[in-house]
Amino acid sequence: MVDRQRLHIPAVDWRRSVWIALFTALLVVCYRSVIWSTANTILVSEDMAHGLFAPVVALIVVWSRREFLLSPVAAPSFWALPVLGSAALLSVAATLANSSTFARFALLFSLAGCLLALGGGPTLRKFLFPLAILLFTFPIPTVVYGEVTQPLQLLATKLSQTAFELLGISAFREGNILELTNMRLSVVEACSGLRSLLTLFFVCVAYGYFFESRTLLRFLLVCLAFPCAILINMLRITATGLIGQYDPSLTSGSYHEILGWACFGLGFLIIVGAHRIMRRISSPGVGEATV
Repeated sequence: MVDRQRLHIPAVDWRRSVWIALFTALLVVCYRSVIWSTANTILVSEDMAHGLFAPVVALIVVWSRREFLLSPVAAPSFWALPVLGSAALLSVAATLANSSTFARFALLFSLAGCLLALGGGPTLRKFLFPLAILLFTFPIPTVVYGEVTQPLQLLATKLSQTAFELLGISAFREGNILELTNMRLSVVEACSGLRSLLTLFFVCVAYGYFFESRTLLRFLLVCLAFPCAILINMLRITATGLIGQYDPSLTSGSYHEILGWACFGLGFLIIVGAHRIMRRISSPGVGEATV
């Protein structure tokens, strides 16, 4: 027979597995419309490509820490009841107000309440990251989207104009439109850089979690997402203008998409390179010891 203790395999508590399955089924039944609408938004919206990967990352983390669900170190917490009750009230309020954002928060609070019911505060703390990463499945509200994209459009246009002038190319800016010698570049909402910013922000959060253990460096990686997204968006617009000087047909369609992905790949390489530099700077020197 296999010695489970020698192999460090936790004994399966079938009663706890039943509770986990029951909580999962109840959440799916109660929030099926929220889950369906979120999935539909992620699949339809071009701004939510990162939302496809957020549940995958969350499930990977949950699976890697499944022993804290099957064999929790603490007893169920009484706070599970008020948290679940608050989630239910928030869900009702979201239904009355027709607010999908509040409904998604109610789902997250319900998940937190279920974790408290399974293993108390220690279990909830172990799964705070997968809960937080699910925030990336939330689409930006329309009102906030409009307030954010316009400043990003103008910033991208100004930076691109500066880049063209440094390259010796005449560029006249009027709002979010750049007039070049042989073409006109219009920096529309889709080109504001918000899509790159959200995706790169998600990548930095996930990358920092899996490949860096120090909180400070994780925070710095996340902070790098904003300037890096601005930089690669400026490079993409500038590259589009340069390519358009030779062949305008290469600035639209699949060529435009390939250029966008290439610039995003460059942004990711910048983040990885910056991480390596930060690790080298923060690592102890020769002869020094860590505590």
